[in-house]
Amino acid sequence: MKKILLKNVYGKNVSVTIVNDESKANFITHSGTFHADEVMATIILLNKFGNIKLFRCNVPTNKKAFIYDVGFGEFDHHSIDFNKERENGIKYASCGLVWKAFGKDIIEKLKIDDVNSFFDSVDKNIIMDIDRDDNGQPLKSEPEIKLQSIPNLISSFNPSWNDSSNENDNFLNAISFANMIFNNIMKRMVAKEQARKIVENKIEESKDGILILDDYMPWKDIVLTSSNEKAKEILYAIFPSKRGGYNVVATPASPGSFEIKKPFPKNWAGLENEELQKISSVDTITFCHKNLFICACKTYEDAVKIAKIAIQNK
Repeated sequence: MKKILLKNVYGKNVSVTIVNDESKANFITHSGTFHADEVMATIILLNKFGNIKLFRCNVPTNKKAFIYDVGFGEFDHHSIDFNKERENGIKYASCGLVWKAFGKDIIEKLKIDDVNSFFDSVDKNIIMDIDRDDNGQPLKSEPEIKLQSIPNLISSFNPSWNDSSNENDNFLNAISFANMIFNNIMKRMVAKEQARKIVENKIEESKDGILILDDYMPWKDIVLTSSNEKAKEILYAIFPSKRGGYNVVATPASPGSFEIKKPFPKNWAGLENEELQKISSVDTITFCHKNLFICACKTYEDAVKIAKIAIQNK
């Protein structure tokens, strides 16, 4: 038997053990080359059911075990008549089937207000690309560079052709890696939901298109998707910088976009310190990005001044 100890998404100790006797397994998946599909499905099952005793084979016989990505059962997508897919056309793989069945159970224990929305976000941010990759569906626009996606990174744990390392050791290493990815992304998504209430309150308090935050927190997507009419007016956010002083950041035109609603003045682009202070008439401004989406300064008063100058700029 080979075993690893992990922390689940709730911070509790859990384990994955690969057993050599199928009758002692409570979970079964396929052997041989592994993929992000069954690896991440294992992580989801770990968070739902706790400790996993896993047997890897291609023809399961233990019908009492939970079988996935093999055996043509409920959680296998390989049968010739399998046709489940999302509204956007991305087909389900075993990871998606497992998430669809148990994802909301996992989320409810995280005490998220809108479970359905959070479930969809996890599907979009983690699960969907794993399913797409496992089903061989290409990205809508293939990039010129090689994207190091979650499926690619997990696949890299497979032994290379001239590597004699143990296959199950590599599988457990991939499990450990996938567990960190899942926990980290979930942690950040939970934190974003916690920030939503704060940001929504700050949107209501905002004046003259300026959002004031007491601390840095995710704000862009929240502002862009808020139902508050005042959110549409917000052009800049001000918050303390982790490097000291304050940042003034322009609001994107849409979620995930590098285009911004209103750039800082063009003649500030790429300037720093004294040169920027002279041309902007802002005493403590220290930096303006060449793409005109962020400025830094030393005082809160000057951060507000920067935002107001930018708003008034033609």
